[in-house]
Amino acid sequence: MTFMRLLSIIPSKGLAARTQAVQRLLEFSQNIQGAGKPEQIFQALAFFLRNELELAGIVIVAHDSDSHPGIQFKAQWPDDLLNGGGGEATAAELDTNLCPCLRQNLPRHFKPDGSPIRCAIDRAIRLPPSHPAYCIPFTVGRGMHCVVHMLRAIGADWDESLTQLAQTYVNSASSMLTSLQMLAAAEQRSMTDPLTQLYNRRSMDQLLQREVALAERHGHPLSLVMIDMDNFKQINDTHGHAAGDYMLRSFADCVRITLRRTDLAFRYGGDEFVIALPQTPLTQAQQVVQKLRQAFASVDFSDAIANLQHQPTLSVGVAERSKATNVLTLSNLLSAADQALYDAKNANRNCVRVYQPERAA
Repeated sequence: MTFMRLLSIIPSKGLAARTQAVQRLLEFSQNIQGAGKPEQIFQALAFFLRNELELAGIVIVAHDSDSHPGIQFKAQWPDDLLNGGGGEATAAELDTNLCPCLRQNLPRHFKPDGSPIRCAIDRAIRLPPSHPAYCIPFTVGRGMHCVVHMLRAIGADWDESLTQLAQTYVNSASSMLTSLQMLAAAEQRSMTDPLTQLYNRRSMDQLLQREVALAERHGHPLSLVMIDMDNFKQINDTHGHAAGDYMLRSFADCVRITLRRTDLAFRYGGDEFVIALPQTPLTQAQQVVQKLRQAFASVDFSDAIANLQHQPTLSVGVAERSKATNVLTLSNLLSAADQALYDAKNANRNCVRVYQPERAA
């Protein structure tokens, strides 16, 4: 947007004041361009809007069906604007279907006389509906729908220059949020295996080095699991690669329903997988592995793989980062888990083995 275009949407307060307003817009743009997280952009948007438009209150709400919780308050001012303080309870109770801005994807001016019917967000905030409100919806990427709900002081109102200025700020924030989301998605794709959607081997060293460092710093246990699908090559040779791919995806689904969010799962290569269990000692790691094996054993492959003679099974090796076994570095931990997996395969497969260091003669 050109300097003259910016000047044209700034309220007429004299050239000097309008020039300062343009400078603040440019400052806002530079501020969000340097932001590395969406939260920083939401906070900056709320800060600049409340100061530039002399607002009595502002709240930014995001609705994303793929996240939990689905509705979140991304920014608010004053700090006690939301009923219930932090906003978690009000966010859960908010029905976005009752927000005409989100539903119609159009900005709305809500007058103190209740014409048109006030936005549902009013019910989540402390300020009364005697404050004239203006809402601007915007979309980030494909899945996140947001609305900026702004309230002016009682007796004040919204004119076209104010609404256009607010829209300019929101457009800038929306564009930068979408760019951040696209960058995050591209980074995620580079770190994940396209077939299973688990982390790939390329990302494994970096993420596991971080977990080893955290375990060392805080003195927390860290267990590592190596898993191999028994007779996987035979499945591929007999039933085709589509059957093998289906089995790999099914195993990944079992991983997702079994592990915690803090756990990390990698496709190590072919039919081998590595799972890191932070803050998990060996005994608990064995329990996690048993749950994973039970989940995989309950998968019904009959519809996808015809004439399958036996239910697929897993061989598993487990090791814990421990001074007692001199397994401290990442390479030590991977070698220990690999040795345990080798022991499981030598024990006729379909079993779990725990790393046992060789005893001195």
